[in-house]
Amino acid sequence: MSSTEPAPSLPLGDEASAALTEAQGPNERLDATDDLRARRTRRSVLWAAYGDALGFISEMADERLLRRRTRGENLDRLIPWMRRVGGRSGVEVELPAGCWSDDTQLRLAVGRSLSGYGFDTEMFANVELPVWPSYALGGGRASKAASKNLANPRVPWYANTFEGWTEAGGNGAAMRIQPHVWASARLSERDYLVPVIEDSVCTHGHPRALVGACFSADLLAHSLIAGEPPDLDTAEDFAEKLEGSSRTIEEHDLLGSFWISQWESATAQSLRDCWDSTVCELVEAVRMARSAMERADTPGDAYEATCRVLGLREKHHVGSGVLTTVAAAALAAIAEDAYSGCIVAANALGTDTDTIASMAGALLGACDSAEDPPELPLDAALLTAEADRLHALAAGEWRPGHTYPDLLRWAAPSTQADALVRDQSGLAVDGLGSVGAVDDDIYWSPKRDFAWRWVKTCFNQTLLIKSRPTPPEQAVSNRIPDRGRSADRPDGTGEDQALLNLDGASSEADKQAVESERPNKPERVQRELSGSDDGPSSLGSTDDTAATERSTNAQSALSHHTDDFRGDRAGRRPPPAEQDSTRMTPEQLKKYAEHARRKVNDDRALVDMLRQVARVGNQADLAYVATNLYDDLRR
Repeated sequence: MSSTEPAPSLPLGDEASAALTEAQGPNERLDATDDLRARRTRRSVLWAAYGDALGFISEMADERLLRRRTRGENLDRLIPWMRRVGGRSGVEVELPAGCWSDDTQLRLAVGRSLSGYGFDTEMFANVELPVWPSYALGGGRASKAASKNLANPRVPWYANTFEGWTEAGGNGAAMRIQPHVWASARLSERDYLVPVIEDSVCTHGHPRALVGACFSADLLAHSLIAGEPPDLDTAEDFAEKLEGSSRTIEEHDLLGSFWISQWESATAQSLRDCWDSTVCELVEAVRMARSAMERADTPGDAYEATCRVLGLREKHHVGSGVLTTVAAAALAAIAEDAYSGCIVAANALGTDTDTIASMAGALLGACDSAEDPPELPLDAALLTAEADRLHALAAGEWRPGHTYPDLLRWAAPSTQADALVRDQSGLAVDGLGSVGAVDDDIYWSPKRDFAWRWVKTCFNQTLLIKSRPTPPEQAVSNRIPDRGRSADRPDGTGEDQALLNLDGASSEADKQAVESERPNKPERVQRELSGSDDGPSSLGSTDDTAATERSTNAQSALSHHTDDFRGDRAGRRPPPAEQDSTRMTPEQLKKYAEHARRKVNDDRALVDMLRQVARVGNQADLAYVATNLYDDLRR
């Protein structure tokens, strides 16, 4: 749990629409494949975590509490400190130097949901968010309430209408959307905007949260392009250009159809009017910050004046999705470097210290003048590896995301203490995979009904996780398939991640259920469909032959659609192997079609079934199942 673990050496050597291109100048366009952007991305990631870790120490602390946490030392470096976790009934735990909070935790969760296919909103909303509270360090009320509601399998991410969702306007969205920008292939075209909004509406419903998230993304995009954070004049331009951006939501297939109607029904307001009104708040806040800073002599004084004029210490403004984002932009514009900016933010007691320091750190870390942090944050090797993976996605290289359980079988933990389980090899966290104990220390609640323990995931993230005295056995449905399956491999070989590991099935019934749904290898399917001499064809019946013909015809009719939804949105084509051959046998197609027809009156179940077909099969298979539903859907 050392905070001084070595990180790999840094390699040496677009917009708020047109605003991004104008701000960078004609000779400063940055190609995603450039080593310079790789360096900017990596340091942006590290400084975002550094600011989070530093500001976490002073979060919600007055001077007396801060001195107790720092043992009387100045807050100018990463140190181990004591914090109560689990609320009033929780325990005091020493956090290691460099330990970061929910800001970086959720950024990593977003990053795991990003792959060569783009942002997997369903996995983020239905797996990552419901599991996160079990290891959360900090976290706002809206994020936690939304995550709890998403544990219900009948709640889709685009209609997460928990109590108070329309008033959720905090910065819990803006603080975690940076991975979408780090992985953006076309910064100047703002290809990150749609996934930023999809990400944000999973937990927040007020335009203050959504506008703040979009504004924060535009600021970071500028920093990655220009190698320096925007000044407040440029930031004001970005803010003004967000007016009318609610059309991005209106034009979205799901948000435009479901989310907006629910929001407007619940609020009796027009989303477009409320959005544009919020943009006006944002523009005015930027102007107020700029005016306050112009009268200050030092960066520290300028930031303090900004905190006062924006009311960042007022109860109803702390954590605002708009105001804290403006504060981070103002601090990044005046700070001498990333380190001093993080120090100033962390010592502004009474404000949202960790989030502002973290967002400012992301902007300042992308500067060409940025150096490595003086001390590395916790799990620096993981952070740098993730930065490199996200940059590779931006450069158009195939990179897998996290391997998740099958969403159709997945059951989210019912309580925070139920996420840590026992699997075949030891401990695991549902949705994240196997973990190992960092040490033998277990922190018991006063009644010894719950415990907190430090664990390390298989991808090297350190978690302080809540658990039961004896973790329950993991459900078969929640097991993560072996890595190396086709969802993670562009050549299409291996077995699909959506199906359970047969070797891990705990009973003969489980094994038979898994075997019945295991897709054949593409090569075997091609042999069966072509009737090759490699072996007898399994297509013996007339029904099977008809199913094959219908699937083949559908594939031909859809051949011009070479991009699936995620691949097209991310600006990259899916792996060729997933376009070229039928993945499912006729028996499997018939089985899925029958299941889908039985679920035709259950919208959520039907969507999940079609999603399963899309993951296991290809476009032709999906078209076959959908065609079989046509008459039922018309009734």
